[in-house]
Amino acid sequence: MNALHFNQLLTTPADALRLAGALLGLIGVLYLLRPRQRRVEVPFGGLWQRVLAERESRVVGRNFRRILSFLLMVLLAGLLLAALAEPLFAPVANGPRAAPLRPHTVVIVDVSASMQTADGLEGTRLAEAQAALRKWLLAAPADEDVLLLAASGHAEVLAGWGSDRATLDDGIARLRPTDGGLDLRRAIATAQQALAHRAAPRIVLVSDAGPAELPLDVTPLVPLAHLRVGPARAWQPGQPPPAPHLTNLAVGELRVRPEPLDPSRGTLTVQVRNDTPQPVAAQLLLAGSDTAYDAANFASPDALRRIVDVELPPGLSTQVVPGVDLTAARFAVQVRGKSALRDAAPWDDWGFAVLAERKELGVLLVSGGADVDPAVGNLYLAAALFAHGKVKVQHLAAADYRPETFAARDRPRHGVDVVLLDQAGFALPEGTPGLILSLAGAPTETLRLAEGPELAVRDEEHPVMRGISFQDTNFDKVRLIPQRPGDVVLAVAKPRGAVMVARQTAVRSLEWGIDLLETDLGARYSLPLLVSNALLWLVGQEESLVPPLQVGRPWAVDAPVDATWQYVEPGQPPRPARTSGRQLLGQSERHGVHVWRSDGDRLVARATVLAPTENPLLLQPWGPTAQPLPASPTIAPPRALLPRWSLWLLAVLLIVLVEWLTYLRRRTV
Repeated sequence: MNALHFNQLLTTPADALRLAGALLGLIGVLYLLRPRQRRVEVPFGGLWQRVLAERESRVVGRNFRRILSFLLMVLLAGLLLAALAEPLFAPVANGPRAAPLRPHTVVIVDVSASMQTADGLEGTRLAEAQAALRKWLLAAPADEDVLLLAASGHAEVLAGWGSDRATLDDGIARLRPTDGGLDLRRAIATAQQALAHRAAPRIVLVSDAGPAELPLDVTPLVPLAHLRVGPARAWQPGQPPPAPHLTNLAVGELRVRPEPLDPSRGTLTVQVRNDTPQPVAAQLLLAGSDTAYDAANFASPDALRRIVDVELPPGLSTQVVPGVDLTAARFAVQVRGKSALRDAAPWDDWGFAVLAERKELGVLLVSGGADVDPAVGNLYLAAALFAHGKVKVQHLAAADYRPETFAARDRPRHGVDVVLLDQAGFALPEGTPGLILSLAGAPTETLRLAEGPELAVRDEEHPVMRGISFQDTNFDKVRLIPQRPGDVVLAVAKPRGAVMVARQTAVRSLEWGIDLLETDLGARYSLPLLVSNALLWLVGQEESLVPPLQVGRPWAVDAPVDATWQYVEPGQPPRPARTSGRQLLGQSERHGVHVWRSDGDRLVARATVLAPTENPLLLQPWGPTAQPLPASPTIAPPRALLPRWSLWLLAVLLIVLVEWLTYLRRRTV
């Protein structure tokens, strides 16, 4: 009989009972048969009379030996049945026994920015993770196959399948923190792909339990365990996340507003976070450079522009610094404590910004009205345009104005970016943004005028109205503008209606129901600022800073020209840039200023911001499917040398041998 299927002859309890009954019946019938005594001839029968008498005295003992033999035979049959029916003893859910499998584990180590925080048992949280991982690896079963992944915005394999313990230890030593956030979904997906079709799969996540940049909204297909480090190491399941206690100052959002009449100077607004429970005396270090890339470059004495002493309350605060030197194209701010403050997370002490380039704008000024010289236009309006600085003005009389001539599609020919219609009708060129100043109104509009009104700013946050006030400004006459769907009211004549509105559809436009000859606004500081704000908003340059890029996320930056581009990452040598059409593609986990340079020396610079999730105070669970990693790994018990059914058969052979030596041998020999 094939030994592999020996213990599978009985598949149901009924089969076992039938076979047991048959064996017991056969043994009983055999023991009911008395053995036939042999006939022996002897020379003198009297010699055997004493022997026969002794034989009669031992009849009880002889019967006892036959009963013992019967019981041994019954035990032998039971052992045979146990060997045959072993599958019936195991729980049904377990099914047939399979050979032990070699476990496969993917270890994901979080190397996001928060792992640089110096509140771990070994210094930083990443150093604690390395020490904990070495301890776990030392106690792991020798046959466990491990793959090591470093995860932040992307996942990198540091040691593949089949690596020996020395290679894995070297991979742990090569773990380095990044400035990016943790994309847990990508890390889990990479691990599941590596575990596809492998036996006994498992994922172990080593992290400080900081929130993932993207939520893990999918259930892992394999068991997920976590090994917590940092403040979350003592976090028990079902309890709220612990509140880390650390001293940390961080720079948040930067905003710069240049002075309208002096773009080389401006006002800096910076958000600063104080993670301590009490106020902290600190300093803001303002640096500027045209060539710096990262904190090390901006920290040089040549880049330092200003040091400002501030008192930071607990939590988030906004600090305003006026009169900042904005002559450099790249800007950085560092916060540091004035006393011997040990900042546990120095990686978030810097903020970077790139100032938007102020391009020269082509402005077409169309003037109407009997009191205005069309050759120069309204002098107040012309002076306000001159104060803006970077404008090239073309003057045109209202009678000579043809809107179709200045359509956006023909801009390379006419060079006009913005059209200003001063008391000259309402028709703006197709696709070209414009500003309309008119007391007359559109031909289809019911004219509504207000005499001697008091104007008030309605939307102070709109880029056109920043820094604008009509206090002590006199208006003899204004036109009330009928509102359309989507209009943003910038200023009103109290309490009657809108006087200035902004419209942002496919093309931006402004409409002001005023005439500069009917007000003393031209003699106020507000007019140059109002015109400058309007021009920048109309062409989309209302923000003084180029929008930043988030560290670790994919980027797509518009290229100004078709050319061959090189990409310069902070702290790295230049390399060819990835492009797609007129866009420059990239992704980096280095905080600083990233630059693309064309073969024609055109530059595109973008600053970065840290992921909002990379706050060392933020902790959260990784989902209900993640279970804590045991303190010591579970080691499978050693496999038996022989299966149980073979042990039953060995016991049967041993009993047969004992029975033959003690009873049957005397009956057959």
